[in-house]
Amino acid sequence: MAINLLGIQPHKVSRDLSGYITYIYGAPKTGKTTLATQMPKALLLAFERGYNALPGVFAQDINTWGEMKTVYRELKKPEVRAAYDTVIVDTVDIAATLCQKYICSQLGIDNMGDGGWATNSWDKYKKEFEDVFRGLTMLGYAVVFISHETEYTDKDSAGKEITKIRPAVQKSALAVIENMADIYGYAKSFNTENGTSVKLLLRSTDGRISCGCRFKHIAPVIDFNYESLAKALTDAIDKEAEASDGKFVTEERENVNTAPQTYDYNALMKEFNDIVGSLIAKDKEANAPRITQIIEKYLGKGKKISETTLDQAEFVYLIVSEIKDELCK
Repeated sequence: MAINLLGIQPHKVSRDLSGYITYIYGAPKTGKTTLATQMPKALLLAFERGYNALPGVFAQDINTWGEMKTVYRELKKPEVRAAYDTVIVDTVDIAATLCQKYICSQLGIDNMGDGGWATNSWDKYKKEFEDVFRGLTMLGYAVVFISHETEYTDKDSAGKEITKIRPAVQKSALAVIENMADIYGYAKSFNTENGTSVKLLLRSTDGRISCGCRFKHIAPVIDFNYESLAKALTDAIDKEAEASDGKFVTEERENVNTAPQTYDYNALMKEFNDIVGSLIAKDKEANAPRITQIIEKYLGKGKKISETTLDQAEFVYLIVSEIKDELCK
């Protein structure tokens, strides 16, 4: 498949939560999982068993990262994609820990960071974690991360100690998760005349609560339920869209083509032989060194295209494409 940059259409921001990552954290019993399960056609991936009091929930227990990868493969199937719109990760704290254990086992080390640059464990963890959950959003799922909270002491600009709140996730892992989130909120309980009320904080006025959002016009505080979250997103997108008269906003769920590109190895090899045969016949002295240079660029020094396998069809495609671009003008 050729890439045509001139054929790209402007991206439209969807008012539908599908394709976005929402990260919600807070104290126990604030209703984080309940809110998440209010989202359409939700599947709860239970890294901890906290759904016993939620009737009717569709839940899959996850005990290892290997199980998570198996679930990811299942979620790619068309019939499964038709059954679910939302994937809930409860809690992402444990998911991150299991992913790190998986990487450590893969590298033969006991702890993340062992072996230094030789293992590059943190980069491998980041890639592994992001590949799975960004992959789910590319499939069209709304992904919801749920986490506990923790308090810690920091200093303000004047050097005075202050208490701050952030998710109870290891800092190195948290940096990866925060960067992935499109909507990042803190579930906070407030005492009212009628009892306790829970709100979702999406903007921190004093910097003491870790939260934020990619949509700059989103309300800083909303009621803690799915309808309020969906409305806040819609309102924020509408305000952003005013400058473009709504041209780049859509009501539709974004459909993303995530099927990996396939290549016909035998057809590509035939095309390669035909093109190279023609080029050599035309001017062997000029074209042969350049063809070798292009082949070695993708396969390595001294490698021959005749040594490639079916699994290397993409490399053959890239070689053929460059030869056509560079030598068949």
